[in-house]
Amino acid sequence: MNNRKGFTLIELLVVIAIIALLMGILMPALKRVKQQARAVACQARIKEWGIIFAMYTNDNNGYFHNRPLGSNYELMWPQYFSNYYSDPMMRCCPTATNPDRNNAPFGTWGWKDIPDPAWGWGGSWNPEEGIFGSYGLSRYMLNNKTMPDYWRGPAGVKGSNKIPVFLDCLYVAISPLEEDAPLPEEDAKPANQMQNSCVNRHDGFVNCLFLDWSLRKVGLKELWTLKWHRSWDRDDSGNYDPGPWTTAGGVRPESWPEWMKGFQDF
Repeated sequence: MNNRKGFTLIELLVVIAIIALLMGILMPALKRVKQQARAVACQARIKEWGIIFAMYTNDNNGYFHNRPLGSNYELMWPQYFSNYYSDPMMRCCPTATNPDRNNAPFGTWGWKDIPDPAWGWGGSWNPEEGIFGSYGLSRYMLNNKTMPDYWRGPAGVKGSNKIPVFLDCLYVAISPLEEDAPLPEEDAKPANQMQNSCVNRHDGFVNCLFLDWSLRKVGLKELWTLKWHRSWDRDDSGNYDPGPWTTAGGVRPESWPEWMKGFQDF
């Protein structure tokens, strides 16, 4: 008689079980690798923006642009720097590229500029009909001579490696205050300026470009320790006066919202 060799049902089930076990072990690792790849791609995009900002300020006597206060939103940094980039996806972190999503932590911002400058946030609209992104520029960079706290540009600024310029954000621009509290919940709607960038896109960090054009990860709790404007953490007399969300200002580990308590303290 001819002996036909093959798998038994039990052997097949054992192989399937082993494959399932290996998949269960590998999937979290693959997910982490994917997240790390997106974080690196995000850093690469922000680094390109550093080159763009350096070119722009070099072409404009060392200053950023100045959007007049009270002007409509048809002119923001995406338009001011439009001659220096062509790919609209450069305005998006790879973890936040869907223009129809505007909720934390992976939301984007957007507004329509066709056929008129009228703008609206959220909703379903084709990105080709408007401007969208998921990075924000510090408003304290504007070249506004009437605002003494503004940096205006990189020329002659000391400690520029502590001054944030451009970072992960739910809004097109950001001008936080020392007393701004963090989001109470990770998916809550932002109620102040700091909350627009205190979003968990990169495992407790956001990517940030500084005024010396250096780039690094910034811990979410670290956002309150950066030098956002010239009078940050200073009283009316110029004396050091730390904000309430810094260690020097008295914040305790238990003071942070539940979703932030496990993140690194600064």
